[in-house]
Amino acid sequence: MKLIQVTAALVVLLASASCSSETAPVDLAAPAMPDSFWVEGPMADAVGVLSAKQSPSGSVVVVKGQVQDFGELATFRLVDSSLPPCTDQCPTPWDFCCEDPSDVAAATINVEFLDGDLPAAWGLKGARGLDHLTAVCVKGTLHIDEAGNTRLAATSIAKL
Repeated sequence: MKLIQVTAALVVLLASASCSSETAPVDLAAPAMPDSFWVEGPMADAVGVLSAKQSPSGSVVVVKGQVQDFGELATFRLVDSSLPPCTDQCPTPWDFCCEDPSDVAAATINVEFLDGDLPAAWGLKGARGLDHLTAVCVKGTLHIDEAGNTRLAATSIAKL
């Protein structure tokens, strides 16, 4: 048993040493995303991020777009599909470096899978093949704060 623990620690250490600042190290002890959040096939009535952000706070919406980047918890940023990734100009095309930053911000929504009032402790990157620029639909409740920041408290997700 101790050999397994030492091996796991070495794998984590090597993974974190080989990762650039662009990628978070893999936490082998982190729980996986529960299957109950996954939906197979398309979700009806999906709208783009730009359209969804026009809905009032508290609305239940289905939003489609492409994954921009992942948080350390059960969070990611979803970008409207109208923004093309900058595959020829950026070392990380999902940062949309060839687009005006204000356009990227306007076309982005923060997605959170909650455990109570806080993002759940599991990560999303790699779950069922999720990666940067993966096209997805996400259903949830839209929340807009006083500063105009928009987040989606997600209840389900499907790859497109």
